[in-house]
Amino acid sequence: MKLHLRNFCRAFYKDERGQSTTEYILILSVVVMIAMKFKTTFSSQLGGLIGNLGQQLDTAQQNAAQ
Repeated sequence: MKLHLRNFCRAFYKDERGQSTTEYILILSVVVMIAMKFKTTFSSQLGGLIGNLGQQLDTAQQNAAQ
């Protein structure tokens, strides 16, 4: 029984099949945490860019209509 348990533990330790999935989950969680931390910063900057784009489009449309 002891030998069987030792062989099982050794095989379990050397098994790497689920390791890549765990690494992907850890990387994804870090990316999500960073995105949540800078959510307000990105949101305000993106809002400013969209606002400027809208103003430029309005100006271009008014110039084209004249």
